[in-house]
Amino acid sequence: MKECCCGVDVHKSFIIAVIATFRDREVKFTKYARFSTFTRGLRDFKEWLGDHNCFEVCMESTGKYYVPVYRVVSDDVFHVDVVHPKYVRAPRGKKNDKRDAKRIADMYMRDHIAEYSIIPPADILAIRDLTRYRRKTVNAMTAEKNRMSNCLTVSCIKLDEVLSDVYGKTGQALIGQIIERGTCDFDPRPYVDRRVKATPEDFDLALDGDVTPATLTKMEMIQGRLEYLGKQKADLESSMASLSKDFSRQLEILESAPGIDSISAISIISEIGVDMKNFGSIKRFLSWVGVVPQNNESAGKKKSTKIGKGNKWLKPVIVQCAKAAIRDKKHPEIREKYLALKKRRGYGKAIVAIAKRLMTAVFYMLMKDEMYNPNLSKDVAPKRGKIVLENLVAHYQSKGYTVVSKNEVA
Repeated sequence: MKECCCGVDVHKSFIIAVIATFRDREVKFTKYARFSTFTRGLRDFKEWLGDHNCFEVCMESTGKYYVPVYRVVSDDVFHVDVVHPKYVRAPRGKKNDKRDAKRIADMYMRDHIAEYSIIPPADILAIRDLTRYRRKTVNAMTAEKNRMSNCLTVSCIKLDEVLSDVYGKTGQALIGQIIERGTCDFDPRPYVDRRVKATPEDFDLALDGDVTPATLTKMEMIQGRLEYLGKQKADLESSMASLSKDFSRQLEILESAPGIDSISAISIISEIGVDMKNFGSIKRFLSWVGVVPQNNESAGKKKSTKIGKGNKWLKPVIVQCAKAAIRDKKHPEIREKYLALKKRRGYGKAIVAIAKRLMTAVFYMLMKDEMYNPNLSKDVAPKRGKIVLENLVAHYQSKGYTVVSKNEVA
């Protein structure tokens, strides 16, 4: 129980603040004020808190509107906690701005808030802004490539039938020639890489199309947009590497794990930070990431075992790392586990299980400041207690082995 705290209801243009104190075994709301979200208004809010000796503040994580409030108020003197709105949501019909601030203050004072948001340091947040913008840039590039594929399809240009990657060296060269010449009537041989398996006759058939002036204009715009986005992506990656120099040790540790490259390591650090004590336990960490089944049980019946939403920015990154890890020949233990799970549970669940294993390794590597050790992740047969033959056979069958009797071999 806190002696004095402040609940803040955050909006775009203003904030509502209510100071609560604990007197005579009751929570009493002593002060109420409204402040502008301009910098001067937030400074006035901080001064108002100091005048009333209130140094404990709690507010909702309302979009991005809470960020300037947090940056102005939070320091060595004022402790600011941020909470997800779902933990302090008011019942329908009993909601207004002042009442919301009172509810936050009351729950904060009584320690009735289930979970607080994890706000990393400013240097981690700076890297996070760039990594998330890079993902948006990659998504925009994918959208432009899909538009280019549509242009080729409607023009009856079948490059995707003769090339494994239309946006590789050969594909980009041929598309560039189509845009430059305004027609498909040219010899493709000088622009085809020698490693391409398709024959020149296949390319002649694939380029037997008709590009209209409107489609040609659209293709030219898409090509220019792709070049701009590619340069922007490279600039973002350079800035990410520059800002991550202070975390070179943590990045080196993450890159020692299978499937994690430099960009993925920076993305992981930007989302989870470097201090694993913020998560409390490995179970809470994995739940926060979103690689474990969510709890949805009533009357003893489990309604769903789907994984939770978790961090929507981190989960795609770690799934990509898992897909790379199962192809890493230096770490066969990952692929063996994947194949054993895939046989029983299918591709999707096997990949999520590998992602969970990687995030478990990441948690302990950062906590103990140790490199990845493949020996710690190997599954071995149980050694303690009495070994039952049926259990031993089932264990090796789960690893993908076929167990036969001695008589069958003879």
